[in-house]
Amino acid sequence: MDRLARDGARLSLDSNVVVVAGAGTGKTTLLTDRIIFNLLGRQPALPVTAVVALTFTEKAAGEIRLRLSERLLDVMALLSGGALEAMARARAEVIVGELRLNFKRTDAEIGERCRAALEDMDKAQIGTIHSFAAHLLRLYPLQAGVDPGFRVDEGLDFDELFATQWAAWLDAELGEAAAGSRRKEWLEVLHRAPLEDLAALARGLCREGVDLSVAGRPDPATARRLSDMVRVLSSAGLGQPPPRGNSRIAEALSCLCAHVEKLAAAAAQADPPLTRPCRCEAPRAQWPSGWDQSARAVYEDAQKIADCASAGNEALARRALRLLAPFAESFRRTYTRGGLVSFDGLLLKARDLVRDHPSVREELKARYETFLVDEFQDTDPLQGELLLLLCEVRGGRAGRWDQVQPGPGRLFLVGDPKQSIYRFRGADIAAYQSFVAHLLADKKTVSCELKTNFRSTAAVLAAVNAIFPRLMRHKPGSQPEYLAIAPREGLRDGGAAVEAVIVEAPDALTSQKTEAAWVSSWILRHCGEPGSERGRASGRLRFKDMAVLMRTSSALSSILDAFKAAGIPYVVEMEKLFYGAQEIIDLLNLLRVLDDPEDRVSMAGLLRSPLLGLRDADLGRLFQAGSWNFFDDPPHCLAAEERRRLGGVFVLLRRLRGRVGRIPLGEFVHAVIQETPLLEAAARAYHGQQSVSNLLKFARMASTAADERGMTLKEFIGVVACAMSESRAEGESPLADEHLDAVRILSIHKAKGLEFPVVFLTNLSGASGRAAADEAVLVDWQTGRAGLRLPKTGAADAVRADLEAQERLRQADESVRLLYVALTRAKDRLFLLGRERADKGTLAQLLREAGAWPCQDDDAGAEGEKFSPGVGIKVHRVRAGEGESLHGIGRRAGLKPEHRLPPKKALERLWQERLKRRDAAASLRWTRSATEYLQRAQPGPDEEKSAMAPSHADSADGALVGQVCHRVLAGWDFRGAADPARGVVEACRALSHLEPDADWEAVRRQSEEVLRTFLGSAAARELADVEILGRELPFVYGEDGAVVRGVIDLVYQKGRRVVVADYKSEAIAAGSLKRLRDKYRGQGEAYKAAVEKAWGCQDAEFRLIFLRQPDWA
Repeated sequence: MDRLARDGARLSLDSNVVVVAGAGTGKTTLLTDRIIFNLLGRQPALPVTAVVALTFTEKAAGEIRLRLSERLLDVMALLSGGALEAMARARAEVIVGELRLNFKRTDAEIGERCRAALEDMDKAQIGTIHSFAAHLLRLYPLQAGVDPGFRVDEGLDFDELFATQWAAWLDAELGEAAAGSRRKEWLEVLHRAPLEDLAALARGLCREGVDLSVAGRPDPATARRLSDMVRVLSSAGLGQPPPRGNSRIAEALSCLCAHVEKLAAAAAQADPPLTRPCRCEAPRAQWPSGWDQSARAVYEDAQKIADCASAGNEALARRALRLLAPFAESFRRTYTRGGLVSFDGLLLKARDLVRDHPSVREELKARYETFLVDEFQDTDPLQGELLLLLCEVRGGRAGRWDQVQPGPGRLFLVGDPKQSIYRFRGADIAAYQSFVAHLLADKKTVSCELKTNFRSTAAVLAAVNAIFPRLMRHKPGSQPEYLAIAPREGLRDGGAAVEAVIVEAPDALTSQKTEAAWVSSWILRHCGEPGSERGRASGRLRFKDMAVLMRTSSALSSILDAFKAAGIPYVVEMEKLFYGAQEIIDLLNLLRVLDDPEDRVSMAGLLRSPLLGLRDADLGRLFQAGSWNFFDDPPHCLAAEERRRLGGVFVLLRRLRGRVGRIPLGEFVHAVIQETPLLEAAARAYHGQQSVSNLLKFARMASTAADERGMTLKEFIGVVACAMSESRAEGESPLADEHLDAVRILSIHKAKGLEFPVVFLTNLSGASGRAAADEAVLVDWQTGRAGLRLPKTGAADAVRADLEAQERLRQADESVRLLYVALTRAKDRLFLLGRERADKGTLAQLLREAGAWPCQDDDAGAEGEKFSPGVGIKVHRVRAGEGESLHGIGRRAGLKPEHRLPPKKALERLWQERLKRRDAAASLRWTRSATEYLQRAQPGPDEEKSAMAPSHADSADGALVGQVCHRVLAGWDFRGAADPARGVVEACRALSHLEPDADWEAVRRQSEEVLRTFLGSAAARELADVEILGRELPFVYGEDGAVVRGVIDLVYQKGRRVVVADYKSEAIAAGSLKRLRDKYRGQGEAYKAAVEKAWGCQDAEFRLIFLRQPDWA
């Protein structure tokens, strides 16, 4: 069907070509053929080093290089009479025949050119656009303004430099030597926005790609768009019927118009006045159903704009930019002088190099004759500009990409705008459409549309072609027109191929579990043994034939649990799974505890991990006993088995602690993994070999961090923790190749370019999971505008609000393309799973718009029926719990059980043998708590009883009462007259997860009673008249070769004397005051020493404040 178009694209070497290739149409083969004919057919001969072939990933580039080499070797083998497989011989014969017929090449010429190309293949520029940009900068470092030995920074160098430069800048700007006027401007801004917002904005401005000369200028174009919005809204109700009920739409329109009108005026001003930012008070009225719906989108956009932007916010963002722009300029200079270039900087500097240096561009045009680009729909604007400038006709000197006249045959682009789904990585379909339109304006450019799909059955393609004309309609700068794809001739139709599994469940989690159980049961019924070809020959499927796709990882745990229970082998590939993997979190907690034994939160995570396996109740008892430090023996409140297990691990942790800082980071992390049973425990508790592979990858990352950056353990922990908090993308350690017989579980993005006989598209009713861009600076390529946002405050300028409104529309359009990518991965069978409820923004909602998902009030879509005429999707309905019953077929007999661990006693012996190899010096104690002696020297029962006052203290847990009181007093205003009840309730709520079985009502009552007693006392009144220097102050200092750590409740100054105070919440008996003072004397000495060492004060006083008997202080 596409033969003529394909031949034109392959053989028209003197024409530029734009190929629009639908899913599964063989575009990579076409690109490889174009390279071959350029190398073997052109006259004069074109060396492989004059060819630049670029694609999206290193893996794809490697596949092109490998395929090209194989084709050249096949041609040489054919010409020399060598042995070839039938398919390879047929391909080589076609290539040689076309070279003879169309290019008049002799066999000798063909063979010699093949040999020359293969000899220089390693020198060919076949790779990613970033690698090519780096290559250009290294060719012309002086003209590009970079260090000849520059290093590509993945972000860590930027972060380190920013931290040091920002601190120094703030000291200069806000320190005592700062200029008065400058300091005043800072204080005006800081009065309205926190410093962390300004740091975020400064970080965004330091990124290359933001034009500081343009950012923050008045924007008349944005002001006009806002004014147009006001005009539409102000007349929206004219001639419309009165809204029903108590609608407040008129009030909402009036408030929005006033707010947006002020914003438009501020956007057009050079220096809008800095007023206090105010929120729009417009009520959230629904758009009346009887009104003209054409203005509804404008109304909804106006609401979102008003939520973040105002005239005051416009002025605030401009002032902040004015303060921070000098810092950004200085930072960029320092960053470049340090020999660093970011990934964005590679593209920006390479584009500027060829745009601003015509002589360099001319040399590059002579060096590289032709450019071939795969997945062009996923290139970002800078990449497109760079390529068009390099493809300019010889002698051209265009100043902009849109002024370039392309040279003949210099550019071959392959892409499918329907599969543009990487906007979050910079892909811009508006740029794609602009570049393609510019090329096609030249009548000599060949446009080629590939429609024949070699992947899917006719039934699958029929459903796809019925769905997407209803969803994908041309929108300039946002959406392409849908082009139908057709099955190849002679492909048999396998019958019902697309089926919807509608789950009737009360909530999302139940639906996800039911979907997972249904999928696992289907797989078990239709698959042979892992790795078995016997099942395939008999018509049964292999596990590797199937893929489970999901939009986000929110439903991943349900799938993994179901597969693990059923014994189904699987491999997971998700963009952000590595740092979120539980085994990585467990290992990080372990490293944190070894670095800081006082880190209670990490210790709690470690205790609950498979390494120690404590239950929540055990964890609560352990913390109540105060024996959570691994330098202590496990307390007797735990069962004997738990004490034995903890004791063994604690001994091991003490030994490992002794190596912190004594051996390199990489060696230490490897020792932690090798000398603890973490690998075995994680493999059994989580995901088998994948968990092990992830832990080993983590160890390799630690080694790299130590070798390349000289990181310490603490620094490495900080970097990993930051990556976790930012949900930084990092794929899991690759576990499987294409030959492993296991079900693939992938995000839709990861599945792009792949194909599977059976695809399960799950959790269609789940939300997208991708929030709007939260960067402080958002740049629009088409206009160069930079929108500013203060992330924590939420304040944005008018440009940012306008750009975000456009971004929401583009993301909605990209969701349609994401669905297209997902549905076109299936070769034979496609299953769509989700709840019938289809909320806005879900893939199910898109299917419903296309008539391919049932409506809750429709009769169509009953079991086995095909709803949606023309779509041809068979429907199954599954009630919550039915998936589990289907799962009852159990593990298939042919499935091999997971590799089992050795018996428990054997593991214990192995563990003990490892411990015996410890270095005696590693057990030296490096840290101690200021209060640990209280646990080591517990009073006898009679002594303890005599110190306790007879009361109702046992009606509530005394330790919990103490924690609540401490939490309330940590933020208490002693000069106010408030009641502690509200603070107590909030503290109880915050602490309740530590002991869910406790009587929190009793704790609340007793805490209120204790605090009221104390706050009404002379001791509390005294605190109202002193200067409080700090509360909950952590400290650390060295003493006798050890590190002393602790947290001080309260430090205040009374007159000239500094007082260190510690709250005690226990009830005490009369006459026991001296004994208690003696008991806590050691704690007081440590606290006083900390204050004296930190602040240089002498003779600090330590005071105990007994909350139940405050007059005893």
